[in-house]
Amino acid sequence: MLFLYNLPGWLMAVCIVGTVFGLAYPGYFLIRQVWRRSFTDVETNVSMAVLTVIATIYALLLAFVAVSVWQSFGAAETAVVNEANSVGQLARDLSIFDSAESLEARRMLRKYADIVATVEWHDMERGQSNSEAWNAFDRMFHTIGELEPDTPRREALMPEIWATANDVLNERRTRLHTAEAAVPLTLWAVVLIGSALTMGTTVVLAPTRFHLWIIGLLATSIGLVFYLIAAMDRPFAGEQSISPAPFHLAIENMDRWDTEFAHTP
Repeated sequence: MLFLYNLPGWLMAVCIVGTVFGLAYPGYFLIRQVWRRSFTDVETNVSMAVLTVIATIYALLLAFVAVSVWQSFGAAETAVVNEANSVGQLARDLSIFDSAESLEARRMLRKYADIVATVEWHDMERGQSNSEAWNAFDRMFHTIGELEPDTPRREALMPEIWATANDVLNERRTRLHTAEAAVPLTLWAVVLIGSALTMGTTVVLAPTRFHLWIIGLLATSIGLVFYLIAAMDRPFAGEQSISPAPFHLAIENMDRWDTEFAHTP
């Protein structure tokens, strides 16, 4: 379904809602054609009572899935902001450290942030990480390990630098984990089966204009919830995806800092 995320948001919604809507009516008329019988008022009333129970349970399931996906989307956005903030903090700490090694580590950190924002972001659309970004981070981390605190000020900065570098690593892993997370296939199967049961119960309704209108509204509402779940399920794909703007801002701040406080160690 990744091709859907290449579409504009409105077109993705039309495709998902239209698919549900397009299956509802053919399924309704097909079942009524195969099952040639009219239903008594008692059977219709019992079916509507069962439909109410099924619809209530199904609505709770959809609400649970929608809230879960929304929370995962928010967690991914928070991870991006936290990592970008830690990158900016680490860049300043390295600049204040003021040595040739720290300047090299700062350059590698900037390269890492640039790779994440321009290269790895496209890989995360497919729920994958990027080896180039990992290599850039590892080189930067190794360079930090070569820093020699030869003054009291530099010695005092080292614990802060290491703590922030580890924060970047932890937040990177969190970001990649949120990119890989998706609604399990089992849960999608339950949702689809619940949709079929909900729509299937409506076959007891006579094909009047009012009943067909109700079936259409039910199908549209289910399709809209499907669209919400699908759009939020991949936080780094689609028109509603999370932007790499925090990383671009961190890079801009590094460039501004270099311009304002440029010096030769």
